[in-house]
Amino acid sequence: MRFLFLQDTIDSESIGVAYISSVLEKAGHQTGLFITSLERDLFSKIKEFNPDAILFSVVITKQEYYNRLGRILKDIFPRTRIIAGGPYITLNHSFAKNDWLDFAIAGEGEDAIVELAESLQNQTDYRKIKNLIYREGGEIFVNELRQLRENLDELPLPDRRKYLKYPSFMSLSVKRFISGRGCPYSCTFCFTRKLRDLYRDKGRYIRKHSAERVCEEINIMRRDAVIRRVHFSDDIFLTDRKWLEEFYDIYPERVGLPFQCNLTANIIDEETIRLLSECGLKGVGIGLESGVERIRSRILGKRFTNEEIENVSDILHRYKVEIYTYNMIALPDETIDDAIETLNLNRRMNVRITQCNIAIPFEGLPLTDMVIEQSLLTDNTFVSEMKRRPESPIIKVDNPEQFERLFLLFPFMVRTRFGNNIIKKLLRIPFNFLYRLLHRITYFLNMKRYYDISLFSGFRIFMDIRRGEKYLRSFFGK
Repeated sequence: MRFLFLQDTIDSESIGVAYISSVLEKAGHQTGLFITSLERDLFSKIKEFNPDAILFSVVITKQEYYNRLGRILKDIFPRTRIIAGGPYITLNHSFAKNDWLDFAIAGEGEDAIVELAESLQNQTDYRKIKNLIYREGGEIFVNELRQLRENLDELPLPDRRKYLKYPSFMSLSVKRFISGRGCPYSCTFCFTRKLRDLYRDKGRYIRKHSAERVCEEINIMRRDAVIRRVHFSDDIFLTDRKWLEEFYDIYPERVGLPFQCNLTANIIDEETIRLLSECGLKGVGIGLESGVERIRSRILGKRFTNEEIENVSDILHRYKVEIYTYNMIALPDETIDDAIETLNLNRRMNVRITQCNIAIPFEGLPLTDMVIEQSLLTDNTFVSEMKRRPESPIIKVDNPEQFERLFLLFPFMVRTRFGNNIIKKLLRIPFNFLYRLLHRITYFLNMKRYYDISLFSGFRIFMDIRRGEKYLRSFFGK
């Protein structure tokens, strides 16, 4: 059978899609991939590929896009099966009510998609395939999740080759890898806890590839594409001390590339950073979220103190490791002074590269339950991210326009030493167009610095992302 994956933009490759493609090809099927925002004549190319099934992964902020795209695809290709997966469908089975969708797959889908492909090819009964969601007689049936795969090394290497036809991805010198699956933490704004609950009694949730397998995957990718730096995109890179020792023993010799990863303040100590630094660690992403301990602990469920995170930053600077922080503003019970304190904590940590987001209360999460209970949604419905400006608060806060401006100025302001009075004056001035321009420039320079990419490569991926944003706006304007 012929399976075609569609992805809306190329801000990064989908490693989940790459794994699904690899297991299908191993089972003898053909796969292809189109980035919809980068194809000039998408539907003609789909017709030329002639797929038996079209697949895509749905995240909550893009659900409306894929709902609309799915309807168009079914109108044009009525005999082609449409299959969807991803975290949104895993947690919200109601998406399967869409009449254009033939099947959905919940959770880790490698085994389920192979079984479904075999069933469709041989025209056998698919109704008992675990992880499968399907409709029959207008009713949705959600099958039981299968046991989690204990040994991740049994999976074939993810098929990233499909992305290499796009110049911006091919030339990007930093490539993403996943060394394991699962996160041990229970932040109120994240899907992890719900996913972990779904898989209770289904096997060990937190698993790692062997260090040998991780090195093999990177080296094979180096044969096909330029890699000067590795980004380990696990939720939390280090969940097993023994694994770190194995990684320390072989990564410098087998791979030897500088790398970045995501860590949390609770697990960073001098010895850990020393070992990782000797392996080639150059950057660490940390979910700081809020500079106010009350908000970070009580509202977001992240329990470390400002003193602890500042001590962590001292360790990282001592080993010349760049810090990249993830921050959120416009949270429940947050004032503009609280949000400015988040900025100030970043400055005390001497962080130069930050990502600041407006808090998004995703459906079904503890943070969202709190927001609904306190009637703090700015709208009665959960809006798609594509139908709002990224700087617009979704949770009710006082002075929302000041939160918008702080979002736009945050990446720049973290590099300054402006006092709170000057910052507050700037937040009262409605220069949003100028602030938006400054935000984009700073974002581009931050990505160039953190990922150590060339100006040309950075500009190319930046323009493709902008092209994707323009495509989505145009798509919804039609």
